[in-house]
Amino acid sequence: MFKSVSDSAAAADGGSLALFVERQDGQTEQFVIHRSLAARGMPDYNKVTSSLRPLADQDCAMIAAALEPLLKTTPSIHPLADFIDTLKKQS
Repeated sequence: MFKSVSDSAAAADGGSLALFVERQDGQTEQFVIHRSLAARGMPDYNKVTSSLRPLADQDCAMIAAALEPLLKTTPSIHPLADFIDTLKKQS
């Protein structure tokens, strides 16, 4: 499903994180953990979204499992482990 993590970023909203992952089909999928100050206490706080698709609970578990093999080759500067943990909690 995924080839590699290509980039990551922290948003200026007070805590959200973005992870850019290259997919097997050549597209880049952006995942965002919503942790903005404005989202605290809201249902979307600490939820992962995708730039390419809506994420149902079963999708989150599948994506987390597909991202885990990338931990070995992804530099620790990217918050991949945080995304995997958050996706598992969301599933």
